[in-house]
Amino acid sequence: MSPDAVLIDLYDTFVWTEWPAFRELMCTHLSVEPAALMSALDRTRPARSVGAFPNAEADMAAVLTELGVDDPAVVRELADMERAFFSEERVHLFDDSLPVVRTLREDGVRAALVSNCSHSTRPTVERLALDREFDAVILSFEVGAKKPQPEIYRAALEALGARPQASVFVDDQARYCDGARDLDIDTRLIVRPGANPPEGFAPNANGHSVITDLRALLG
Repeated sequence: MSPDAVLIDLYDTFVWTEWPAFRELMCTHLSVEPAALMSALDRTRPARSVGAFPNAEADMAAVLTELGVDDPAVVRELADMERAFFSEERVHLFDDSLPVVRTLREDGVRAALVSNCSHSTRPTVERLALDREFDAVILSFEVGAKKPQPEIYRAALEALGARPQASVFVDDQARYCDGARDLDIDTRLIVRPGANPPEGFAPNANGHSVITDLRALLG
């Protein structure tokens, strides 16, 4: 049976980024090792992902504080660098992304983008006009909940007016698929050839159907 609604993850599912280049840029600018930067990002990600800080500059300040940097000028400089980096087409759509979501919507399937992210993602959504491509865009920092918390999936379902049993969720992380399955949403774990998500891939699919591109949703 075809679903009434599809919920699609953003990073490494719908788009890929030149994040390693920005990571190197930050490390060089701050004279820190990549491992130290990644640790600071990991420690602050839970709070940044649910909008604990008021804006992108405050998100950056939280990361730099973990690195022992408490200089407002440096915070502003790094926040400006991040804004410029991701506004210069450093986030790319996969070739199948727009054709698939457009076909789904033409066939009457409602579609929502569902992403764990911080303030820096909203400009990317706007640059790629994803608000026009999807019926709803659910960003964790805006709704105050992140995958695999049930509230973020429910926010997407409510925005689409969809029932969980008639919906499909697609993500590159098995534990986020787990969260959807806990709500009776059908799942697809996407493992794109060549993808290198910062979170890494799960060691197993945990029972989720595996796909390698979004065109599998049209079959």
